[in-house]
Amino acid sequence: MFSEKDKQHRSILIALGCITIVLGILLFLSPPSIFPDPGWGFEVMRSMQRGGGFNNLISPDPANIAHDKSSFLSWWSPGQYLVPYFFQTVLQVNTGKAVAVTIFLCSILGLAGYYQLFKKLGFTPGLSAISVAFIASQNYFILPYMFYPGGEVLLFAFMGWYLYGCFGISKLNWQALLFLFAAGVTGFVCKSSYLWMYAAGLACVWINLSRGKKLQAWLLNGITIGIPAVVALAVIYRGYLSQGANPSDATGNWLIKAETFTYPLASPLLSGLSVDEMFNGLIYHSEAPLISYGLSIAVIIALAAGSLLLLRAILRKLPNEEYKLVFAVFYAAATVFFSYLYLKQASVSYEGRHFRILGMLAIPGLVYLLQKTRITRIAFMVAWLAYFGWESLYFGYGYTVNHKVPHGPSGLAQQAYDQQTLDTMVSLDAQHPNNAVFVINSPDIGAEIIHNRVLTLDIDDMDTDDLAELHYAGKAGTIYMLMPQVYVKNGIAAKIAKSFTGYHQFGIKQLSKDFYLYSASN
Repeated sequence: MFSEKDKQHRSILIALGCITIVLGILLFLSPPSIFPDPGWGFEVMRSMQRGGGFNNLISPDPANIAHDKSSFLSWWSPGQYLVPYFFQTVLQVNTGKAVAVTIFLCSILGLAGYYQLFKKLGFTPGLSAISVAFIASQNYFILPYMFYPGGEVLLFAFMGWYLYGCFGISKLNWQALLFLFAAGVTGFVCKSSYLWMYAAGLACVWINLSRGKKLQAWLLNGITIGIPAVVALAVIYRGYLSQGANPSDATGNWLIKAETFTYPLASPLLSGLSVDEMFNGLIYHSEAPLISYGLSIAVIIALAAGSLLLLRAILRKLPNEEYKLVFAVFYAAATVFFSYLYLKQASVSYEGRHFRILGMLAIPGLVYLLQKTRITRIAFMVAWLAYFGWESLYFGYGYTVNHKVPHGPSGLAQQAYDQQTLDTMVSLDAQHPNNAVFVINSPDIGAEIIHNRVLTLDIDDMDTDDLAELHYAGKAGTIYMLMPQVYVKNGIAAKIAKSFTGYHQFGIKQLSKDFYLYSASN
């Protein structure tokens, strides 16, 4: 099954490439929906298109909504919207199709990068091809074809090549140092959480070049590698992170919970095998949880034990020294880094996506170990077919939904809205160019507002005191507030309307069973 003699890897790669091309074509014809994080990025892109500065979110100033205020959006890295922005500009397509191109190219680059990396780490072409094909059958590979997650897609395209370059360094010449500097900045542009992966990659270079040598060589190599790393981090901090808040800034009291340490320890299997996605989130849930908290903890503990056993087996039974190094270093770095963030209650969720690189690095080692006996080979093939079937059904359902839901000028699938609501918002935007303010509670529909300013209120993250402190003075043409039915019933919509002190009489119109439109003029 895993023999290199028949060159089966070529057939696997050709089939994988053809499937990805078909997915890309389908996606271009019917672009995906978006998650909230890249939604905020597209609001920044929209601000830049309307003349705002780089990475600045332009919105009405609460002190006087006739004027604008500018906020540097440092919470997320800029690549999630800059890359689609590039394709939108070059290809002259709408945002949805630009996102489709981004996802397709990142998929191809990512699969190629991990294939080359696995070979670089000592695996045969056949096993490397099987590993990337198995990765492509996972939920995290298919998900972007339904929902654009932003930086995860770019990081998938980048990380394989970054580590391939790290293990291609045989001496610390100027080319190597330039690569390490460029990799630091480029990876951060893809996704801000890349910084811990950057540090782990640097550690791999340092250990790989220094082991077996004297202490002096270790020190010299460490200092040399540190120079481009420090310069890259200085550029990132001075040019981006220092301009505003980021997830690591928001912390609470230190708290130890059952998942604080076990979740990072479970990450190789939890993330690599899409276990978190299977259960709709073990700890963090975007929708209703499938299992109880207690059962989730039991699953996490079992996966942590399995991941530690996997690490032990890799270190004892695999002959690939460089693979052992990268897996052990990344496992240790992820465990320490995320345990610390969870311990101090930083604004980092318990989601498998944060550990994706570690999960994918675990795949070739797992495949290698499972090919040792006939029973484990059969078990692997059965599991692989199950994953493939699951993801085929998942894609078919998600793609059909995205094809049927409303689409506006952006071309993105708007799953959260009905056609009448979307048509009304687009029509009002066209009828009142530069003479209205649209108040929305999610950034996704903001992509459809082209001719006017947008004020996005993240109501779900506000408590009662935050709502009471909302205050927007002044007048700026007509105010259009799109409110979900639940906000109308629980009084939140009325509180938001009251916060606009320059407007005293809001008309209310029901657009559909789910949405109401509040409007007021000067």
